[in-house]
Amino acid sequence: MNKDTSYYSAYSILVVEDDAPLAHNVLTALEQEGFLVDVVYDGTMAMHAITERKFDLLVLDIGLPGVDGYRVISHLRETLRSSIPVIFLTARSTLEEKKTGFTVGADDYLTKPFALGELTLRIKALLRRADNVSGFLSELVHGALRMSVRNQQVWIGEKEIHLPKKGMQILELLLKHPGRLITRESLEHALWRQEVPHSDALRSQIHILRKTLAENGYTGIETVSGSGWRLHGEQE
Repeated sequence: MNKDTSYYSAYSILVVEDDAPLAHNVLTALEQEGFLVDVVYDGTMAMHAITERKFDLLVLDIGLPGVDGYRVISHLRETLRSSIPVIFLTARSTLEEKKTGFTVGADDYLTKPFALGELTLRIKALLRRADNVSGFLSELVHGALRMSVRNQQVWIGEKEIHLPKKGMQILELLLKHPGRLITRESLEHALWRQEVPHSDALRSQIHILRKTLAENGYTGIETVSGSGWRLHGEQE
């Protein structure tokens, strides 16, 4: 995994697009960049997904079956009070339509047809901008556990803990989404991309990580049987 891909391995994106072949192309392109991607095909499914789960960015078509993209972003901004970046990906290309898109809360607007490379560049720019505003990547904290993502350092209390590279990647993904289930498939994809790891490779990495953290007083990683792992409630 190259440095740039690793940087994005903990970001989750929801793609809302009713054109299934296009949605698949977007999914493939974003996964190749290291993103965790979910796809839904109508506005109702999108509203349910953003209500039940936390995403870092939304790629949203406007002309969706049933509930359109405007209602989805209204639900996101007004009901859920979420400020995550939203890119409208749509065939509506007039200046007035773009003005409407930005007025209802979009952060960017890309018209079809488009280059997948341009979409990924815009997504990266929005995420980096959001990080700079929020300080999201400066330090991740869960109880006594702290991680500097930029410097790839971990502390428990005042003691620095040294972890192998894949252990750092696993911990970063968990810390960026505390309480959220991170599936085995997501972790394997983030750590090994298209390579197929040995059946016990991930389990071994998790074991080493948990053992090292537990030896220093942190036991926040919870196994969800048959599904994956997550960080449980705040550590004291």
